[in-house]
Amino acid sequence: MLPPRVSVIVTSYNQQEYLREAIESAIDQTVAAFEIIVADDHSTKDGSIETIREYAARYPRLVRGLFQEENVGIPKNRNSALRMIKGDHVAILDGDDRLLPRFIERHGVALTATPQAHVSYSNRYDINQCGERRSHDHGPQPSGGVLAYVARGRKGILRSMVAKYDLVKAAGFLDENHYHYDGFILTLRLAKLTPFVYLPDPLMEKREHAEGTSKGISFSEKERCFLDVLAEVMRVTEELPQKDKRAIRKEWLAKISELSVKARMEQGDWSGAWMETVRRVVNDPRRLKGSLKMMRHILSREGDI
Repeated sequence: MLPPRVSVIVTSYNQQEYLREAIESAIDQTVAAFEIIVADDHSTKDGSIETIREYAARYPRLVRGLFQEENVGIPKNRNSALRMIKGDHVAILDGDDRLLPRFIERHGVALTATPQAHVSYSNRYDINQCGERRSHDHGPQPSGGVLAYVARGRKGILRSMVAKYDLVKAAGFLDENHYHYDGFILTLRLAKLTPFVYLPDPLMEKREHAEGTSKGISFSEKERCFLDVLAEVMRVTEELPQKDKRAIRKEWLAKISELSVKARMEQGDWSGAWMETVRRVVNDPRRLKGSLKMMRHILSREGDI
């Protein structure tokens, strides 16, 4: 069986300070990428476009640039690049991430050795705002049928994933209706279509930003997003055993309940926050410790008014 031809997508939006490192990391692989597509979402605040054109000119057979005429957002920008893919597998990299040198090699070996699996994912390093690096996974993650595992809320797999392109296409690419959680929804749908294989060694680096797109939204908006995500999760997992579906739904409802408390606090609705906190404890006494912590936070916030 031939090793996969891996196309790498790098998305870019006003990230010139990191973009060069991202592109270099995709170029400097022990097994070469089949192609590298750098999709820029109409950068206007720096020289990102010039940087992309520089690499496309320097590596004309490897690097291609895609330039949006207006800012279209992350999912649509990613999808524009996905429609250009010519390889049989794809990895999606953000413009402030870095692949480690053996990323393509190790994923290729894993997929070749496990022909029933058409998606591989690995551990990664998270780099905080002080430049400190730590391993993301601190224990083994599952291989094989991972739908129930992903459905319970395992986010972040997209950043360290290599997936068969035909399955990404069959899954509908990135869902533009789930703007902040498009990567999670794609991973969920792929988990329904194929087994995954996990690589425990960190093979890429992801930077953490306080102003990330999903972190910068209000708790109210995040609550609405999670309700939409839950609806899709339950649709995709419809054929799972009832025991798994109950556990998945319970996990998401607990997260949504916590967001509901925070949203009410954000709006100054202290009585609503109290009622939702009490409801959390009644529905699941095991969450008493976390609920008490939120109660203390509510009391401290009320005292500030």
